[in-house]
Amino acid sequence: MAELSLSTEVVNNVIKVLQEHDSSASDQMVASQYLAAVIGFIVSKENFNDEQRNEVINELSSFIRYVSDDLRGNVEKSPQAQTQEAFGVWKPE
Repeated sequence: MAELSLSTEVVNNVIKVLQEHDSSASDQMVASQYLAAVIGFIVSKENFNDEQRNEVINELSSFIRYVSDDLRGNVEKSPQAQTQEAFGVWKPE
């Protein structure tokens, strides 16, 4: 997987675009569903056989969990982190 540079600004801009399309995306779970659907849409357009497609979906699912766990771990260690901007570069194995 590629090395990513993720910031609160990038996330907020993506959510803003979703909200411009559908105001219900102000609910973070609705926004998450849109993002999952976008991932599915993009993966479906790739020229993968079924095994490759399933592998990619599993890798992306694991990556989502890694990022979530990483950010939650940082928040749990430092309650002040909830109000600070998050920035990270993830290098999944």
